Amino acid sequence: MYEMKRVKLKQGTLAWEKARECRIGSSEVFDIVRYYASDEELQNCGISAEKFKSEKPYTTAWALYHKILDDGIYHKEALPPELAEYGHAVEPYGISILQKNRNKKLKAAEVFISKKLIASLDIAGVVEDVDLIDFNYGLGKPKIGQRFVCEQKSMNPQVIKNGLPFKYIIQAQYQIAMTTYNFYILQLMILKEDTVFIRGKICQMSRKKKFEYLQNNLSVNHYYFKNNEHLSQLIYTCLNRFFDAVDNHIEPTAFIQYDSGKHILESIRINTYYNKDLVIDYDLGPYVALKEKEDIAKANRQDELQRIIELAKKFNVSKFASNDTTASFSKDGKFLLKKPKEKK
Repeated sequence: MYEMKRVKLKQGTLAWEKARECRIGSSEVFDIVRYYASDEELQNCGISAEKFKSEKPYTTAWALYHKILDDGIYHKEALPPELAEYGHAVEPYGISILQKNRNKKLKAAEVFISKKLIASLDIAGVVEDVDLIDFNYGLGKPKIGQRFVCEQKSMNPQVIKNGLPFKYIIQAQYQIAMTTYNFYILQLMILKEDTVFIRGKICQMSRKKKFEYLQNNLSVNHYYFKNNEHLSQLIYTCLNRFFDAVDNHIEPTAFIQYDSGKHILESIRINTYYNKDLVIDYDLGPYVALKEKEDIAKANRQDELQRIIELAKKFNVSKFASNDTTASFSKDGKFLLKKPKEKK
């Protein structure tokens, strides 16, 4: 459907960046599926539509639409250095972990392209004895000689508590669909202590010191995913819908209409990166005045609350009464007001 071929493009080079400018890449497919897939289609792939669409987007279908149109609106937001540089810094260590107990050398940084798409693989390999385990997701196990793609992801330990992000699954499944490989491995790399300072320190280390540090402070986990043909087909379907919209100049909305308020505002915020000149004239005076009044009231309320706390400490009480209003301190220390019920 989208015939792709492997090309000799080195990831990170200007030529590779140029190839990405006019094509949809692996990490962007999630946002297209998120926008164009129906709830029923996601459910048929074994995916909770509610959880899938509530996941924070990378970008928006609106932004990608303008990227492909090349109409001057799209401008890519650069990743913060602590994310981009750190990701590149730990990739060689991740490859060395996956290479253990293998006879054949893994292939790193292969690139596949078509007229409209690009897939930049982290790692590709062939099944050996070390891979003969049950799939974490899907029935059965890999077979000797099958080919796989491995997507490396550096994750914050707090993020993984909510489960594997769907965006990672879509990214790896897209790479299978476009390369006709047999299955994929998600390699998650999680620091024990994940801070901007630690990431920066790792980036500055020599290879030897970096590997020694990561061996003691980085956990590397592999999740084996069987090829989900239904999900691959849905990815194809959503890509077709997206490119049909581009061809027919049917602009996607800037956000998913029934999304959460938080994600709608996040999508709008993302879109401002692509049109920084868009500013709406609006009288902010009333809001500023209310905000200042609120800040003063908040400070005064905090002072009054402190006086109440001092009384609670002095008389060893947690309940207070004033006219028809009562109040008390809750288990978590909040001061709760209880106003009288309105008479019917």
